[in-house]
Amino acid sequence: MRSGTVYTETTLYLAPERFQADVPYQVAIISLDEGGRLTARIQGEAVAIEDRVAEIESTDGVPRFRKAA
Repeated sequence: MRSGTVYTETTLYLAPERFQADVPYQVAIISLDEGGRLTARIQGEAVAIEDRVAEIESTDGVPRFRKAA
């Protein structure tokens, strides 16, 4: 699984119909350790800029990360 650092983050309170049941939820742009960036959902504890995160799964093509221990 991939890991990296939070480049930026936000919490969504309004979402497309497909994700309405999940509101509010956090998304972040992750600077990956292997290079590049991607946008991911955050599961569990909220993250802040420069926090270390690790990928836990990908659901319907959406990568999900959580704060690294």
